[in-house]
Amino acid sequence: MSHYDTLGIQRTATPEEIKRAYRKLASQHHPDKGGDTGKFQEVEEAYRVLSDPQKKAEYDNPRQNSVHFNFGDGQNFNLDEIFNRFGFGNPFANHPNFRQAERRNKDIRADIHMFLVDTLISQSKTLRIKTSNDQIHTVDITIPAGITSGTTMKYPGLGDNMFTNLQRGDLYITVHVNNNTQFEISGLDLSTTLTVNCFQAIIGSEQTVLGLDGKQFLIKTPPGCQPDTKLKIAGEGLPAFQKDIKGNLYIKIKITIPTDLDDNDLEQIRKLNYNS
Repeated sequence: MSHYDTLGIQRTATPEEIKRAYRKLASQHHPDKGGDTGKFQEVEEAYRVLSDPQKKAEYDNPRQNSVHFNFGDGQNFNLDEIFNRFGFGNPFANHPNFRQAERRNKDIRADIHMFLVDTLISQSKTLRIKTSNDQIHTVDITIPAGITSGTTMKYPGLGDNMFTNLQRGDLYITVHVNNNTQFEISGLDLSTTLTVNCFQAIIGSEQTVLGLDGKQFLIKTPPGCQPDTKLKIAGEGLPAFQKDIKGNLYIKIKITIPTDLDDNDLEQIRKLNYNS
């Protein structure tokens, strides 16, 4: 059975279709949910190969890594296996054209949930990872600043180590960012709303606005400020992932009309309007 058969997908499946098939089958066969461990490991291995563009390309277009013999009964024998059965090493193993398939422990995948403010600087996290033999391992990872929701980070050598004679697998962490703020996100830019009353809009005002990190900014609205005016604070947006770039913070002006004016107030306003 090919990796495509294991996941129940076509060879033309997109990365999103591969991921969707994997998640469905991994949930169905997960040992913690009473699933079959062997089937779960097959699903894990299939996704490990097909989700990696380089591994998928090698799988779809295999090189002749070892010598096979075909006998009359239609059976194929790998030359490595033949030598090993008789207690000999493969004399061709060190030949530059001979590559043995890498065998190692499986990868581990996990999810981390963060708040938007946590993406402003790099974060150090200590995780407890459960391996296939039910052992709990503590690993330390760093999540770079500017991480965006849905990004998957690879940490080599921090995955499963059930088989101690094999290379340890890798750890893949998918980050989910929760925007629990009043800020709207547009690329690297943030925007928020500043409310002023109509009188402040007419004569101008000074207001304090908080940035995502809690920093205070004094905003001076100009006299005659119009609704939906946008004021920019450069470099106070989100950092770019693995780049020395930051977006901007935009302040959108919202103007309100007082509803608690008495007759005297209204009369003064009528006089001002008449005189204008």
